[in-house]
Amino acid sequence: MPSAQLSNSTIQSFQSSDSLRYSILTEVHEITSIALEWDSLLAQSPCNRAFSCSKWYLATPCVLPEAKPLVIAARRDGTLVGILPLWLDITRKEAGFPDDYSDHLDIIAADNDLETITGLLQVARQGPASYEKLVLKHIKSDSNCARGARVLGLRHDLDEAFAPQNSLAYAVLDLTGGYDEYSKSLSRKFRLNLNRMRSKAQRDGVIVRELGPEDLPPESLPGLFLSLHENRFSKGTSLKSVCKSPEAWIHQLFPCLFAERRIRVFAIFYKNKIAGIDLATVTKAGMYGWNGGFLPEIAGYDPGKLLIHKAIQQCCLEDLSEYDLGWFGQAYKAHWKPAIRYIGELQFETY
Repeated sequence: MPSAQLSNSTIQSFQSSDSLRYSILTEVHEITSIALEWDSLLAQSPCNRAFSCSKWYLATPCVLPEAKPLVIAARRDGTLVGILPLWLDITRKEAGFPDDYSDHLDIIAADNDLETITGLLQVARQGPASYEKLVLKHIKSDSNCARGARVLGLRHDLDEAFAPQNSLAYAVLDLTGGYDEYSKSLSRKFRLNLNRMRSKAQRDGVIVRELGPEDLPPESLPGLFLSLHENRFSKGTSLKSVCKSPEAWIHQLFPCLFAERRIRVFAIFYKNKIAGIDLATVTKAGMYGWNGGFLPEIAGYDPGKLLIHKAIQQCCLEDLSEYDLGWFGQAYKAHWKPAIRYIGELQFETY
């Protein structure tokens, strides 16, 4: 395969097979120019519809200004068929997926297009001169990245990367049997508590429902989210513990993703105002519970529980198969009886 060395040209292109041509994009304007194709391809892939979309990628410098863009794109007969959306850490001489502000990143390609998936991995491993290691963080064991590595035989210990002792446990609710079947899996005590809290909320005029762009102007979502999030985490861990100023990122990103239904919004109304909110990103199979907040005055209604329940109900109404609660690091998630999915990391030296 020809070398994938970066040059002074804006886009480096090279042929690696009879059918595929690869480009390495390192400038924002280059990446912006393929945004529509990117998001069209994303709809054919197993990747998260929010975390892996072009807008999320392009907004990343708002929160990770030190990261440098490095997108490897694959075309077949002129059509975009694959994207490996990396970021470059010049200091550490690494390319890979970022630690924060996204999850379950992956090679964006159609499920069955192994030629593209393996080709992108091979190109990334060639290592342009600016990095010496490829680090793919927080990926699923059935991700395109892992599938490609298995096909290429890149690591004989690949399964070890997803073993419990080497990975992070994520709590994923299996909703394939529908709402009634899922509810039966919950403990009797938890069901009684949940139903009691739902009845209390109903008696007191507390309403829990999903909001669409027709209910909430997308441009108002950032301010609403930030206000409720800061109220919830005024004495604890918030987005600001990761980044001092996430506001610009949220204002740039949330309105368009909400308008495109890549982010779903669940809300609690109390005394005719929105007093709680929970955001979920959209996946191929369901939803991923991401972040939210609420006012102290509704804490007695267990708002987190009410919001998760509403999201689960909505998933089941839409015949979606899962609701991902994210990292299994909080004790309350066990009450929802999740299956455990282990999220690992793959590292490769370049050559």
